[in-house]
Amino acid sequence: MQNKKTAGEAVKQKISETRLSTGRDGNDTIRLWENYKDQSLMWRAIALLQLPTTFVAILFAVLMWSTREVTLTVPSKPLPGIYAAQDIPDNEFVNVALDYINLVGTYQPRTARRQFEEAMSMLHEPLLSKFKLDMMNSELPAIENSSRTQVFFIDPLKTRTHRQGNNVTVTVEGDRWKVIAGAELPTLSSRYRVTMTTLPRNKLNPYGIVITSVTFKANTKGERIIDIDKELQR
Repeated sequence: MQNKKTAGEAVKQKISETRLSTGRDGNDTIRLWENYKDQSLMWRAIALLQLPTTFVAILFAVLMWSTREVTLTVPSKPLPGIYAAQDIPDNEFVNVALDYINLVGTYQPRTARRQFEEAMSMLHEPLLSKFKLDMMNSELPAIENSSRTQVFFIDPLKTRTHRQGNNVTVTVEGDRWKVIAGAELPTLSSRYRVTMTTLPRNKLNPYGIVITSVTFKANTKGERIIDIDKELQR
C-alpha cells in the first residue's frame, strides 16, 4: 500500500512539474512577441503598403506599353551639295540665329571687332555688303571711341520660328542693357528677326545655312506676339 501511495505521489509531482514547464514556455513566447512586436507591426505595414503600390505600378506599366507610339523621322535625301530648308530641323536655324545675335548684340569695346568679323562669315549678299557699310565702317568705330558695352539678354520663351519656302525666319526677343562711357542707359525690351536660307554646304557649315536679312527693333515692350506673327505672314 505504501508503495502505491509513493508511486501516486511521484506521478502527481511529475504532472505538477509538467504544468509549471508549460506555463513557463507560454510566458517566454509572450515575452518574445513583445520584444519583436514593433518590428512585426512595421513589416506588416510595409507589406500592406507594398501590395497596392506594386499593383498600381503594374497597371501603369501595362498602360504605357499599350499606348506607346514609336515615331521615326527619316529626312529626305538632300540635293547634291545642298540641303533644302524643309529638311533641316528648326533648332539648327535657331542655333545659327542665336550665335549671330550673341556676336553682334553682346560685346565690349575690346572684343567688338573680332565678334563683328566672325558675324560677317555668317552673312550672304546683299546683307554682307550692308553689314560692312553700317556695322564695320560706322557702328564699330562708334563702339570703340565711346567705350560702349552692351549685353542682350535673350528670353528663350519668346523665340519663334516661321518658315516660308526655302526661307526660315527666327524671331528672338530679350532685354538690351547698354553702358556708354561709364554711364548706364535704361534697359529696353528689344527684338531681332533673322532670316536664313541654305547654300551648298561645306565642312565649316555642314547645313549650308546663311543669313540673308536681319532686322532689329528696340522698345518692343507691350507688343503682342499675335501681332508679330501676323506681320511675319504678310
